[in-house]
Amino acid sequence: MTQLIVWLVVAAASITVIVIRYPWIIPGATEVIDRVRVYWDLVTLPLTVKMGVKDAVFWGRDLLIVNMHVENNSRFVILSKDIRLVDRSGQVYMPSSTSVYYVNRDESLWMRQINPGQKLNGKYAFTVPDSVFGLMFAVETETGLIKLQPIEKISRAFGAYPD
Repeated sequence: MTQLIVWLVVAAASITVIVIRYPWIIPGATEVIDRVRVYWDLVTLPLTVKMGVKDAVFWGRDLLIVNMHVENNSRFVILSKDIRLVDRSGQVYMPSSTSVYYVNRDESLWMRQINPGQKLNGKYAFTVPDSVFGLMFAVETETGLIKLQPIEKISRAFGAYPD
């Protein structure tokens, strides 16, 4: 019985190696392998894309300017418009189109893409109420939102806001 189990495992491993090495032998295998590779890349995205925060400052009640460093070691091109912030409750916050008014053009990540192997420094604005807690970066993909690194510290440009 043990020999049968060992033989089946060896046979399954051999067939798997042959299919991976020569996928055109089996119709549709190439597409399945490509799809598996894409899903693997998406699952490992939090390990391959690093977003660090130099500082994050609220400019008013709902505008957060984040001075950040992005390192893309994945196989995907990341568009800055796909970067999101997510709070502890799961609420998603979008990049602010007012980035161009609060961040100079040379520092802005607005409408930029981060290619595989590329490292960028820049600032990005998000529309976020200043009462939220536990913000973390995320990337919007075709399979959904993938959470990345948290923002450790957020400050305010001015003291208390007048009512």
